[in-house]
Amino acid sequence: MGFAAMASRVSAQLAQVAVFVLAARMLSAAEFGVYTLTLAVAIFLTRVSEAGSREFLMSCREDRSLFDQIATAALVSGVIAMCAGTVASAVMYDFFDMVLAGELLALFSVWVVFSTVSAVYAGLLVRQSRAELHSIFLMVGEGVGLLAALFGLMSGWGIFALAFGKFCMQITYLACAIATTRWIPRLRLHWVVVRELAEFSRYILATRMVAYFHTYAVTFIIGIFLGATSVGYYRVAERLGSSFAELMEEPARLIAWVSLRRAVREDHSAAELKRNVGKEAAVFLPILLALAAPIFIGLALISENLVVLLLGEQWHPAAPLTSILALVYMLYIPNVLTEPLLSLTGQVRRLPFISLLNAAIAVTFILASVSFGTVGVAIGQLMAGLITVCVTIWLQSHYGGVAWKTVGFHASIVAPALIAMVAGVIWVSAVAVSPEIQLGLQILTGAVIYSGVLGTLYLCFFWKHPRISIQRQEST
Repeated sequence: MGFAAMASRVSAQLAQVAVFVLAARMLSAAEFGVYTLTLAVAIFLTRVSEAGSREFLMSCREDRSLFDQIATAALVSGVIAMCAGTVASAVMYDFFDMVLAGELLALFSVWVVFSTVSAVYAGLLVRQSRAELHSIFLMVGEGVGLLAALFGLMSGWGIFALAFGKFCMQITYLACAIATTRWIPRLRLHWVVVRELAEFSRYILATRMVAYFHTYAVTFIIGIFLGATSVGYYRVAERLGSSFAELMEEPARLIAWVSLRRAVREDHSAAELKRNVGKEAAVFLPILLALAAPIFIGLALISENLVVLLLGEQWHPAAPLTSILALVYMLYIPNVLTEPLLSLTGQVRRLPFISLLNAAIAVTFILASVSFGTVGVAIGQLMAGLITVCVTIWLQSHYGGVAWKTVGFHASIVAPALIAMVAGVIWVSAVAVSPEIQLGLQILTGAVIYSGVLGTLYLCFFWKHPRISIQRQEST
């Protein structure tokens, strides 16, 4: 199941990046911004309409009549969300003369229904222990969506090609799920089930809304104060950084769960459990930081050549944003361990409040910096990230038993390697060659210098260090 989920994640990222690169080359920043804003509204409608229907189906009693009612409730909420989106699109079209955004939102409003019903089938597949099929269907859907979006872009459909790709992806997944489960729900719904579903879903929905606004607040704030073109540039920079972050976070989270669970024993007291899990995390975190730091700092250094060569000269204003946001994503890497740490130590109830606090910090800095333009917003997010990483360290130390002084000691050899890497990449940047060759040399030089310096320092100072040896033996 883990491999299938990982493969699904990687294939989805590759498909989305392929569409993103081609779309960026064929669309203007303003068009890309309109698409981003409209999709953010559609995702909000989807989050609300899905609520906790998938999780409720996975955890409820075995009752086909109840399954039918959950699916009916999801369909009804999806239709209500579609109507709300359609009304909003009509208002945008008729009263604000936002023709492109209005038409696109009307299309996405229909997509919301398919997405909401698909969530129910995803829950059913997981309940039936067929999570591998769920991941495979997602991969197939992403592949079909990629081909559909590419066809639309090559046919000159503009941003509507991207919406068409999402439609095809969702319909493909839903068709595969229906064919596999051989279940078409009968439309029935009792008020007692509605109340039960609402009671179950309210905490899930609240948590997802916090996560949603944390993710999309910057999109709406830039759109309101700076316009769609600025949203386009900012979103491109975000997408470049998040592509690396998402590919790293999913495997890291999975490995963290496996690694930390090895320290859990049923006969352990709460104090022993916290100490053992924290000790395991203190071994894992330096490795994670050593892998993540050069990727994001390297992205910050090569962003100018990367953006221009990958997306075209028209996206050059996104290069400085990419550099700053790459550092932001690097700061969020330690947060990958927070969920498994707090879950295994029985402190998972702390997560909603911490998520709300981090979101509030991020939104405050975005609002305070938006008057300075998109670069100001990116710097504001960097400041928020610095505060968030401090909160993460305190949370993991206080409730997860992680000795961050030990983590810092273990990760100390990363700093000289990073400094050497940065110096090498900057030196290559001054060489008068074509941008393509320069980019290749930057990546090669940075990788060779970092790995060489890090490996040498590890062998010289850490390989036979008693503290490392003891912890290495305890972790095996």
